[in-house]
Amino acid sequence: PNLGSGRASVVGSKRSPVSRRSFLAHLMPNQNTPLMEQPTKLNREKEDLKEPLPEWTKDDLKDVALYGSKISPPCCKIRTILNHYGVKFSQIEGPKKDSEYKKVPVLMLNGRQVNDSFIMVKELAKILDGKALTPELIEVEETFTFGAMISLEADVADSCSDLCGCAGLLGGCLGCLLGTFSCCIACGVNIRKGKPELKDTTTYGAMLSEKLKGKKFFHGDEPGIVDVSLFGAMLPFAEAKTKALEGFLDAGMREWHEAISEIVQQKV
Repeated sequence: PNLGSGRASVVGSKRSPVSRRSFLAHLMPNQNTPLMEQPTKLNREKEDLKEPLPEWTKDDLKDVALYGSKISPPCCKIRTILNHYGVKFSQIEGPKKDSEYKKVPVLMLNGRQVNDSFIMVKELAKILDGKALTPELIEVEETFTFGAMISLEADVADSCSDLCGCAGLLGGCLGCLLGTFSCCIACGVNIRKGKPELKDTTTYGAMLSEKLKGKKFFHGDEPGIVDVSLFGAMLPFAEAKTKALEGFLDAGMREWHEAISEIVQQKV
């Protein structure tokens, strides 16, 4: 799971030391950090597209690319949505190099760039579900993306065992480094300190459970794009077997998670 800022960094560079925080940022870049000023038409976090997309359907999506990282929750979210709806797309590791937007994920739809997974879900709903999200569903997506997901990341960053689980999921040299320094990271990184407004994970679980209001899925009797989105963002936490996610699910979200898991059978 994504545990740091969205700054790009070079792990192991001899020219500049890598702090614990920048190390985490390289492994799992986060979308929810202040964005540099952009003199372009690119959207920022929580900012709708300045020029609306055409009224596309899924069949109109001929050229789709997703820039991201393997276990970043917002990247997993969008990747899960595209796979679930059968959209063919190419995956590129890391940020979009020729863009002023230097974080992930970045979604390219027929040459149009969409930034911020929250905005991506809103735009993809119109294309893949055939209708815009209701205010209630937008609130669910926003609560998870800018609240619960960050809270889960904070809990993982505080846990040596959860970080080791993420290391195993990441694999390779970076996974080995994360596993080696997991206890140091858990002692030295405190995401919540810089986010006093952030609630605890179980509180977010209870909040989202309340928004279900007795429904099987957030969209009703059948899952929709918001259900797929939340499930996708939880995938890295689930596959890494983090205690953080268990606490979230025990707060009233477990029945929903089991139901959506039977329908959206995907992995990181």
